[in-house]
Amino acid sequence: MFKKNALSNLLKITSIALLSMLLGLFFSLPLAELFIAAIFVILLRKRANIALTLPKTLLMFIQVVLGISVGATISIGELAQTLSLPVVMGLVICLILQTSGGFWWLYRREGWHPFESLLGAVPGAMAAILVISESGSKPSSKVVYAHSVRLIILILMAGVISNSATETAINSVTMTIQHWAILLILVAISMLCGKLSIKFGIPAPYMIASLLIAATVNSVMPVDSLLVPVSLVLFATALLGVLIGVRLAETTLREACSYSKAGVMVMLIGLTVAVGVSFLAAHWLGMSWLVLLLSWVPGSVEAMTAVALLLGLEPAFVMVNHAIRLLLLYTMPAVFKNSLEQLRNKT
Repeated sequence: MFKKNALSNLLKITSIALLSMLLGLFFSLPLAELFIAAIFVILLRKRANIALTLPKTLLMFIQVVLGISVGATISIGELAQTLSLPVVMGLVICLILQTSGGFWWLYRREGWHPFESLLGAVPGAMAAILVISESGSKPSSKVVYAHSVRLIILILMAGVISNSATETAINSVTMTIQHWAILLILVAISMLCGKLSIKFGIPAPYMIASLLIAATVNSVMPVDSLLVPVSLVLFATALLGVLIGVRLAETTLREACSYSKAGVMVMLIGLTVAVGVSFLAAHWLGMSWLVLLLSWVPGSVEAMTAVALLLGLEPAFVMVNHAIRLLLLYTMPAVFKNSLEQLRNKT
């Protein structure tokens, strides 16, 4: 019975992602497949009482597809040049200001518990939040909702700022049997290396492993040997929409109204900090403000990489910045363990 339910769940998720991808292609709007998938999942839960769960293997698939897609556009040498000490310093400053501002609002203005205020304010993906909480249980609904609302708004805004971009990173490609063979081999190797990377505490392990492997292969093989079909990236993006929909589907209307203000305000604080710090850093470093902004906004590494990939805004640079942010968040439980325990137990 358990296997039957798991198979049924997988078929429903796959069908939703495929349908969302096709509708997204029809409407030709940036990231339309993501929002269509999220809406489908929410409607199924609210109208038909059908609850879905996204298996961990699908999240691994999303990371591997996005990682290889980015790695196929850059060599390992170019990847090594994407970051510098000033960029990392700017990222750290942005992270500290975003977390401090969000915590102050949730704790002082919204009246949240201090520990929940920290989880809701930290500009990271849900996996990092679970590590910070040092718990295998699901975070409170208000924390999940705050992060989901923030992610959706940021993706919408990314579509707006993309109007100034003149190129896209993904083009329609013709895949041969050789291309598919290379791609499947890289997927298998990336899954294996990603699993090994987990033991070293590397954030978004499957994405980073696939990025490095694809970039290395792209450096030693002839041009156009490694190709990723646009439909595969769009399908992975639709799966991200399913993930967002699963998180939001369990929230009641009353809770949604209650948490909307908190989520929006934390997003505005984080975005304001990202806009200000990235604007100053762009002028100081002579870099693109849009690329730095997308690299430092408080979204998840998968979603923000998908945005950068689909909009042509240096996806490798964006991914590495978000991975470093997650790495910093993953070190928090070890570095500030006593302080976090005191915050958790505070009444």
